[in-house]
Amino acid sequence: MVELQEIFDVKYGVNLELNKLKHSVTGVNFVSRTLKNNGVSARVEQLKNVSPIPAGTLTVAGGGSVLETFLQPEPYYSGRDLYYLTAKKTLSDAQKLFYCARPFIS
Repeated sequence: MVELQEIFDVKYGVNLELNKLKHSVTGVNFVSRTLKNNGVSARVEQLKNVSPIPAGTLTVAGGGSVLETFLQPEPYYSGRDLYYLTAKKTLSDAQKLFYCARPFIS
């Protein structure tokens, strides 16, 4: 067993408010604290002054659906109380998905 920060850099997301963004079918994913749809709640226009978080990171809900964790295959923006994890070493998508899984505890 190792601590999470030995495998991933843990960072707080960009903390955007969806109701202040313009929706776009071809835009950037907006990831929120929902457990549905890989955490993606909308697609929004890319902002000129805010870079999307890179693809391949894991998102972790710090509120709402607490600790729901997803691998994000595309760049994205994030809402409030969302953290993202960047692997310190190269990990395959399968390895990243392992860290998203939570075993059922009886």
